[in-house]
Amino acid sequence: MKTSEVCETSEVWRQLMNDAQERQTGEALRRWLAVALVVTTLALAGWLGWRAVRTGMYTRAALADLDQLQAALAEPSLEALPRVQAGIASLDTHLKEAQVAAGPFLRLAPHLGWAPRLGPDIASAPQLLEMAVTLSTAGRTAMDALAPVGEIMAGGGGLDVLPQTVEALQAAQPRIEAARAGMARAAQIRASLPPLAEPRLAAQLAKLDALLPLATGGLELAALAPALLGADGPRTYLLLAQNNDELRGTGGFISGAGHVTFERGKLTGLTFADSYAVDNFEQPHTAPPAPLARYMAADLWLLRDSNWSPDFPEAADVARALYLQDRGIETDGAVALDLEAVRLLVGAVGPLQVPGIDQAVTGDNAIQWMKAAWQAPVGSETGPETGGGTAWWEKRKDFMGELVKAALARVQGGADIDMAALARAAYTALDARNLQVSLDDPAAAALLAQRGWDGGVRPPADSDFLLVVDSNVGFNKANMLVRQRIDYAVEEGDAGLEATLRLTYTHTAPLDSEPVCNRAARYGATYDDLAERCYWSYLRVYAPGGSELISAEGLNDPATEAGVRNTTIFAGDFVLKPGEQHLVTLRYRLPPDAPRAPYRLFVRKQAGARGSELSVTAGACHEEVILERDFRLECP
Repeated sequence: MKTSEVCETSEVWRQLMNDAQERQTGEALRRWLAVALVVTTLALAGWLGWRAVRTGMYTRAALADLDQLQAALAEPSLEALPRVQAGIASLDTHLKEAQVAAGPFLRLAPHLGWAPRLGPDIASAPQLLEMAVTLSTAGRTAMDALAPVGEIMAGGGGLDVLPQTVEALQAAQPRIEAARAGMARAAQIRASLPPLAEPRLAAQLAKLDALLPLATGGLELAALAPALLGADGPRTYLLLAQNNDELRGTGGFISGAGHVTFERGKLTGLTFADSYAVDNFEQPHTAPPAPLARYMAADLWLLRDSNWSPDFPEAADVARALYLQDRGIETDGAVALDLEAVRLLVGAVGPLQVPGIDQAVTGDNAIQWMKAAWQAPVGSETGPETGGGTAWWEKRKDFMGELVKAALARVQGGADIDMAALARAAYTALDARNLQVSLDDPAAAALLAQRGWDGGVRPPADSDFLLVVDSNVGFNKANMLVRQRIDYAVEEGDAGLEATLRLTYTHTAPLDSEPVCNRAARYGATYDDLAERCYWSYLRVYAPGGSELISAEGLNDPATEAGVRNTTIFAGDFVLKPGEQHLVTLRYRLPPDAPRAPYRLFVRKQAGARGSELSVTAGACHEEVILERDFRLECP
């Protein structure tokens, strides 16, 4: 074999060996790559699995924290505050740990919106968890800020603790502001979320929608409280006691009035008396609203009639101006409460010892004692119009003033006052408009308006609106025995939406207890005598501005006039005898811009009115409720 051939053979052999080696190396590399890929996949899966396990663990812990918090908040009390504080801290920790553990999944979630049914829920997971963490952090900050306040109040002392409370709130303001900012951020995230498909999740968000404004409002009150309690100078507030057995615009005839002053949290002044004692006829008074002059022969506008408007901020301005004119006292706001508010607040404060009463006065019997004070002694005359024997009559309203003083004295000095129960009673009364507050402080006024606690009449811009206002112009307490039903129906007419309002009034007093109606001012021997009389009502129905009356039945002299904040008023009077019924029917055309798809309705409850039956029909939508609070309806 030639040398050249040998060389060629060797080269071929080397090439073959190289090829074989490369194939072996490639195979080995592929095997190693496959092994590496498997190992990496398993490691990644394990890592993700571990992340999933940790996420589930922290989520379950957070859910357990929520259950414990709900249990602690079921019966709120000052004693439960440490448990609530600890629960929120634990929840905040577990939510943050869940957020870290779920990081890879949260980055993937926004790309899974295509998934059937729950895709949008999965895509919203990062925002949901961020909102939860933001809320828990804000709650933790708020509880840390307010814990000293809770400790002060839990120590007892009633109003004696207010100066310390004011100082503690002032010191906590930076953390309160931080908590408020967190709540605001959470609210922004909530507003950006789409509707969720998962029912349980949607239900939890609905609860959040109800609770978040309360929490935010509570923090805002904590921020405002020092100033409102005189931290930067004395603050004086007008007190108005309204008797809703004799309905008026903002809740009832003003039977008592006075003022209270706070300075650096300390109660420094209190007066309260019969509203008639406020009048100073040496001062000039303007003419009253026309219906008061027409139906009650009033020739001057006096404090007891200052609440003719159902808009409490407007009525409060009138009352404060008259109080300043007649008594020379400037005020920074006004507070009005009716009989139900008295019952709630006295019940929260506890048994009271009232001068002249030989038994303890409680929330259960306070109103009965008030009515008993109207009872004429045996053999006495029945009122000032008789010309004698009026000593009892002149003192018949003293009970309310003494009750207010006894309640404040107990709160001021009572070591066993449950401040949480008192706060719950105040919240209940505010929410049902049995208690109304109007303040000069702009921030406080805005908060009260937002919550509806100032008693303002504010029709929503995108909604139908209804407010039924009864004013008793018969010099009696007949509203104690008169029941009202409201039937409201809306349908499409030839020229737009048409509303039919039927108001049914039933007088539950014994038939013919006053067979001949007499509107003169007469003061019977008992409180019940004043209730078992003909009901003289001046009725005002507030509808959206621009509404046009089509027909009115059951009203004398029906009229149309402009109302507060772009409303139209349909007004007139009627009289209802004891034991009878009376029907008022109004048909009117809503303005052209009234909402149709969806149709929305806001029914505002008149302050002081007692639980009217309400029936609403709009197309296929029909609801019936007891109108104890404002009512809203949205119909597709």
